[in-house]
Amino acid sequence: MASKLGASGGAGPTGPALFGDSPDPSWSSLRGEAIATPTGAGIEENKRLWDAGAGPPHTDAKLRLFGTTGEPRVVLYRDTAAWCPYCQKVWLMLEEKRIPYRVEKINMRSYGDKPSSYLAKVPSGLLPAISLDGELMTESLSIMQTLEATFPKPRRMLPDRESPEFQEAVRLLNLERELFRWWCQFVFRSGDSSRGALEKTLDEVNSALASSPGPWFLPSSASEDEAVNGSPDDGFSLVDLTYVPHLERMAASTAYWKGLQLRGNERWPSINRWFEALEMRPAYMAGKSDFYTHVKDIPPQYGDGVSIRGAEAMKATIDGTDASWSLPLAPLDATQGLEPVSSENNPGEDGARHEAAYKLIGNAEAVAKFACRGAGRGSGWNLLPGRAPLSDPNATPNLEILPDVDYCLRRVASALLKGSLDEDEAALKRGATSSGGHPGTAAAVEASLVYLRDRVGVPRDMTYPAARQLRAHLNWAIKTLK
Repeated sequence: MASKLGASGGAGPTGPALFGDSPDPSWSSLRGEAIATPTGAGIEENKRLWDAGAGPPHTDAKLRLFGTTGEPRVVLYRDTAAWCPYCQKVWLMLEEKRIPYRVEKINMRSYGDKPSSYLAKVPSGLLPAISLDGELMTESLSIMQTLEATFPKPRRMLPDRESPEFQEAVRLLNLERELFRWWCQFVFRSGDSSRGALEKTLDEVNSALASSPGPWFLPSSASEDEAVNGSPDDGFSLVDLTYVPHLERMAASTAYWKGLQLRGNERWPSINRWFEALEMRPAYMAGKSDFYTHVKDIPPQYGDGVSIRGAEAMKATIDGTDASWSLPLAPLDATQGLEPVSSENNPGEDGARHEAAYKLIGNAEAVAKFACRGAGRGSGWNLLPGRAPLSDPNATPNLEILPDVDYCLRRVASALLKGSLDEDEAALKRGATSSGGHPGTAAAVEASLVYLRDRVGVPRDMTYPAARQLRAHLNWAIKTLK
């Protein structure tokens, strides 16, 4: 969590510490509590499996063996924050085809510098890249075609070139390019004059999906259950892989900047069925972002979205400026809201809180220092063209307030684990109102918590349900300190 997103504004001079050197609750005791939860115990077990190349797909898994032995033939170079749409396609294809691979995470230029070791291999710095038997290649489509040809089993992801299904696949891939074109026209230009053209193209996409007997673009002989649950002949194909990244980003961006809701819109039931089927696939969920992360990662990659009047309510829900990031949180729902969450992907309130606590506690020292950038000095790195506004890897944290920020984060973690606020809220209030407290210190600590809240990324840091909980609990701490 304390890695790639960062910028600094500063919060003025600070004074005496608010909380002194309060030792309780300690990170070690909090870690023990987190691991003792079912969620924490499950993550611990998964980490052991990931180290061995096994376990469920996850952004933290850097070795995937799928039951094989020996060194994988493939190394995937993908971006650290899981922002890159083209990396997402290749990553998903490797998982779906169960091709053994290693992962090397590389910064995108929008949030960090690329290591010289990578530039020595790929001078352009492009992502994604793969090494197949020692041979490097870039460009996602070329990579996917090579993977399909080299590893035809256990899942074929393109029909035979001589078949009618292949011609249909080509048509659908061209339609995806048309959809992408109208999305760019709509989101990145002022007004909404392109709305009709985008909606018409979405109608065509919806019709294409409706004409298939299953949830995917190409037909298959699999039953509906097999199509959703990952049978090798379920029809999930390179066509679906191609649509995944941009339809996911469209759902976030059209709502945020233009007030056009794609998910849950009755006009496109087959697109929604496609999303719902995707979200039953663990490989997809491992790389899926939330709307907030997307509306922050889209501008440095594609350009700034242009808002229109009437989009304010959806925008506020996505960026948390309404009550959507305030406790108590509304329950997650599979059919309601801008970002539906199926029952299969809903860990419940306790599970989401405990995941957020586990992730915060597991990187506590680095996270606390990272948060102090909010009251430190920015380097101006993020002001350069193509840089993410919330990113500044060269920012300088204000370490004078580190003990207070650290204490607040321990109280946030404690509240996440307990599911109740009273004890931790009373402790925060004592510090905020104590005679030794200094208004400059309080403002600096608040700025640090805001800084951290705005940089919680999905899936890099945690899942969407957990991110909601962490953002809301940080808001609770900020409000308590005022």
